[in-house]
Amino acid sequence: MPGKIKAQIEKREKSWDRLDSIISRKFSASYMSNVKWAKLLKAACPFYPEIKKMDYKLVYSDDVKSTDIEEYEEHVDEIWFIEPSIYKEIEWIEFPFEGNTKLAEFREALNGVGQFKINNTSTGLRIIGYEKV
Repeated sequence: MPGKIKAQIEKREKSWDRLDSIISRKFSASYMSNVKWAKLLKAACPFYPEIKKMDYKLVYSDDVKSTDIEEYEEHVDEIWFIEPSIYKEIEWIEFPFEGNTKLAEFREALNGVGQFKINNTSTGLRIIGYEKV
């Protein structure tokens, strides 16, 4: 294996180790997997444009970021998040609803694809990936 590729693999493995360390120090409960995140994001697609964006927080930052949701289910996969982040980094995702017109329908759709830790917020639904218990 060429040295440059080996160095890239080692760098990625160290990054994963740091992420695992952050998660084990900060959180005592994990509710999601790559498959569950992908199912969740696919379930959100039919609600576009009622849901146009989602807010999310990563495990190693206090910043809350926003991104557009994916409109087409076939563009969601089980490896990568929409942003340059991996699913394992996601502490939570919140789907804000303007006027909450489809909130109950969206919750029902989520219940139909899996069991999620869901919290109601003043603006929508927050799906929890990790939690301090």
